[in-house]
Amino acid sequence: MSRRHKDQLRDLLRSLAFNPHDRRLAFPVLFAVGVELYFVLTITLGSARPPMAPDAGIFQHLGWYLTRGGRLYVDAWEPKLPLSYETTGALAMLAGGDMYRLHLLSVVLMSGAVCGIVGLVVILVYDITGDDVAAPLAGLSMFLLPGFAVRPAYGFKAKYLLVLCGLLAIYLYTRGYPALSGVAAAASVGYWQAAAIFPLVVVGLAIQQRDVRALERVVAGGLGFTVVMLAPVFLVWHSASEMVVQVLLVPLQTEEQASVLVRLVAGVIHFKWASPFVLLGGLGLVHAARCWLAGDDGVVGRTDWWIPVGAAWFAFLIFFVDFETGGYTDLIPGLAFVAIGVGIVATTLRDRRRRQSLVAALVLVLVVNVAVLGSVGLVFTPVETPGPVPMSDLETTDLPGAYEESESVPDVRYIYWQQIEPSTCHYRLSVMELRWLDRVDSTTDSRCLDFGAARTRLASG
Repeated sequence: MSRRHKDQLRDLLRSLAFNPHDRRLAFPVLFAVGVELYFVLTITLGSARPPMAPDAGIFQHLGWYLTRGGRLYVDAWEPKLPLSYETTGALAMLAGGDMYRLHLLSVVLMSGAVCGIVGLVVILVYDITGDDVAAPLAGLSMFLLPGFAVRPAYGFKAKYLLVLCGLLAIYLYTRGYPALSGVAAAASVGYWQAAAIFPLVVVGLAIQQRDVRALERVVAGGLGFTVVMLAPVFLVWHSASEMVVQVLLVPLQTEEQASVLVRLVAGVIHFKWASPFVLLGGLGLVHAARCWLAGDDGVVGRTDWWIPVGAAWFAFLIFFVDFETGGYTDLIPGLAFVAIGVGIVATTLRDRRRRQSLVAALVLVLVVNVAVLGSVGLVFTPVETPGPVPMSDLETTDLPGAYEESESVPDVRYIYWQQIEPSTCHYRLSVMELRWLDRVDSTTDSRCLDFGAARTRLASG
């Protein structure tokens, strides 16, 4: 190699090398990549038939079933918009119908979503604060919830994609891509109806800036994506009436009846030793709200109103609407805002010792949550970590005590691995599904109700 080529190579390597500022911002993403790789290697690739969360079995089986001619909302009951199942359907086609490959692709997608969420939190906090210490702390704060890092290794979960798309919508808008921002915001709703706050945020940002052109592009992008997402419902499955029942009526009729105190205690149980950091993040969100309401362009500017608004929305959902207290994944959307709040608090700490103490405490909690509680579980098991279950044990599943009289059905993971095409739309019998059947006085072998039949049943019940 000539001297000239050596000099060019050296210059290239220098340009690719991270300076200390970039290394600090990149560290949370690299940490996320390492953690996800560890869980994929030890959990997903550690057995011939990897362990799977039951809800992952639902997402992935139904996606596969759609590629076999199944009709969403008619042949399979589902209280979510179709994007999750269109996603797993696309993965099923990429996998060529192989269930192991489908599960592996789902795990890779979820792991990538975790890394993307962490990176977006870092970027957004850095955009707000300009602090290259607070931004990485915010990104690392996503791991305060012990199950956040380990759950992707057990299969598909829509909550990760809705957070990824929602944060991406805000990022794209701030970078001058309003149409793509509208697409991402609509996608977040496609993964979960309650993510409607993200389209409202990007529309609100355009209105605040009085940018009519940007507003038009946001709306056009969102509407265009929505049309594409819903096209199979109208043109392929012909299940629009059933979708209205399952997506709109069912959540309103079957909400969790736990009290605010029970939900609060459940949140503390799921966060474990990280609970004080949740309070700290809450203080950061309160500070952001105060700056916004007072018109104070301090740490948080007036254009950052979306932070307290988004946090308030997801807090409302957790405490009053939709929080299955037995699981932790409903906390993930709000966790992103808690992490941003931690970053805001870190920015307000001007004293070097206090900031170092905050960093040390966060590192200690992360080591305990990720290394001890999240995977090994030496102290206690804070997350659902199902091991490989013998197929014979999955042939039947225990229903909740209140529904023991219902006929037993196979575990959805058995249905998934055996590639069974269901003969009834109520083939998984989730708790929400059983509540709905009880509410409309229907049986497990009945067909999915359209809007007219459901309205009649509710009116007579």
